[in-house]
Parts: sequence; C-alpha cells; structure tokens
Amino acid sequence: MKRLIRPTLLLLTIMFLLFSVSYGQTYKPFLEGSKQWNIMITSYAYGGSVATMNTLQLHITANDTLINDTVYRKVVNTGYSDGAYPAGVNGYIREVIDEKKVYFRENFALFYPPKDRLLYDFSLETGDTTEIFGLHHCTWNSNTFKVISTGTVNLLNDEVRKTWYLEPIGDNAQEADLWIEGIGSMNGMLFPGCSQLATISFSLDLLCYYEDDLNLYMSYDSCFIDWTTGLEAHEEGGVKLYPNPATFETWLQLSENIVLEKVRIELYSSSGRQLYKAQPTSNFHKIETVNLPKGLYLVRVWNGERWMVEKLVVR
Repeated sequence: MKRLIRPTLLLLTIMFLLFSVSYGQTYKPFLEGSKQWNIMITSYAYGGSVATMNTLQLHITANDTLINDTVYRKVVNTGYSDGAYPAGVNGYIREVIDEKKVYFRENFALFYPPKDRLLYDFSLETGDTTEIFGLHHCTWNSNTFKVISTGTVNLLNDEVRKTWYLEPIGDNAQEADLWIEGIGSMNGMLFPGCSQLATISFSLDLLCYYEDDLNLYMSYDSCFIDWTTGLEAHEEGGVKLYPNPATFETWLQLSENIVLEKVRIELYSSSGRQLYKAQPTSNFHKIETVNLPKGLYLVRVWNGERWMVEKLVVR
C-alpha cells in the first residue's frame, strides 16, 4: 500500500502547487489598485417595455476619508446620474483584509438611513449564509443569501479569480447572484443581490471592469451604453427570456422586426464556457435547461449590429 499511497500523495501535492500558481491562493483585496466599474441601468416603462439604458461609472478614490473614527474611501459616480444615482460621492467603502470583508456606507438616505453595512464577504464557502446590503436594498423581507457553489473564472488577461454563486433565502427574495473576487457582483459593484427592484422598474448589469486602466471583464459589446435617445433601435433588437428562473426550458423571444438570418444565440456558463449556440428559425426559440446544473448563465444574442446579454438562472 505504501508504494501506491506515496506516488498518489506526490501527484496530489504537485497538482495542488500547480493550482496554487495558476489560481493564486493569495486573497485579491477589493480596494487594491485603481478600479472602475461600468454598470448598465435598464429602466422599464409601464407594461415592462424598456424605456432607457444608461451607464454608471463608479470608481474608488485613492485618498482616505475619516467618519466616526473609521477610515473609508469614497465611491464616486462619474457617469449617468439621477435622484437614485447622484453624480459625485455615492457612499463610503472600507475593507477588512484579514477577514476578507467589504463594508459600505451610503452618502444619502434614499431608502434607508446611512449606516455601515456588509457589502461583500469573500471568506464564504459553499453552504455558508450571509446578509448583504448594497446601495439599494432590493429584497422585501430578507437580505440573506446562501452560497450554493464556488468556482473560478478567467478574466480577459487570463488571470484566474475565485467565484461565488449565491441564491437568496426568504419570501419575495430577488434573483441569484454571482461574485468575482476583487470585482464583486455581476449586477455591479454596489449592487450585490440586487439585479432588479421587486417592481421591475429597473435592472442592473455589470458591463465592464477596469483595474489599473486594464479592461479585465466585459459582458457586452460596449463598455458604455446610452440608449435614452436610441430607443427605437433598441426595441427593434429587443430580447426577452421566459420563464426565468428556468427548470426544464426557457424561451427566447425576439422582436418581430429582427432579421432572423443575422441572429446568433449563445449560452455561456458563469465561468465563461460556451455551452450552446444556434441560429433561430423563428422569433420564439427554445433553450433546453433540464440537463444544466443549477446556477447563473449568460445568454448572448447577436442581432446583426450588436451583442445583447441576458442573465438566466437555472433552478
């Protein structure tokens, strides 16, 4: 037995060391370096149709700010702004690196009074639960999420980062979420667990992430979108998924004005692996999900002019 065990242990040790080199066991601090998050806000009109699409541009200042003897950095918006997302300082952020936790404090009382709250906990493992609060508290009764699984993802520079797939716990809870170490939620840095309000008045999607001016993440064909005045073009290329979350299948509904011969449909896992591709023959296209593991997926649609991305949850 010893002759079998020792080579096995040696092989496992080598595999672990290789994995450590490729993935990097060292925690990637959230506030390290110069960072920017471009986040798309899709606003919906009465009846659920898209009204506007705009881009927040958030970055964290390099200088410290002291509030009640606690050191923070400012989160600043230099992109689209309105009453819910004002230009300038949106809040204050701090990180406890030893605990791998990030805290956020609002700069204004939109829904709740400003308070130091947990934004991310990157120490979580599969099965752990946590309460998280971003700029907008999107759940009605609970902000508690459970980690369903962890994994890794390759960024645009081939760097490997750890990921967390979380699902909400409680009645009237929002959609699942995916976090990337050092980057945060797929909904955007300030919006973990907050893909949309319960009224479906708007939805949030991380477009791009920059680190030291290098684009490391991109979910769309553009890092800046402003369709406030380009609504007609957007509606002609509109995409809807239902049901979402899906169990056995989901249907992709394309606009009646779309040119089917130009359309390409692709399905990606949360790790960026392409799982499915097709060219539809009608404006209603079925995607089988019964054999897919539970989790968060991305559906990309090329309408002949640009890529459109929708998040799909499989349960």
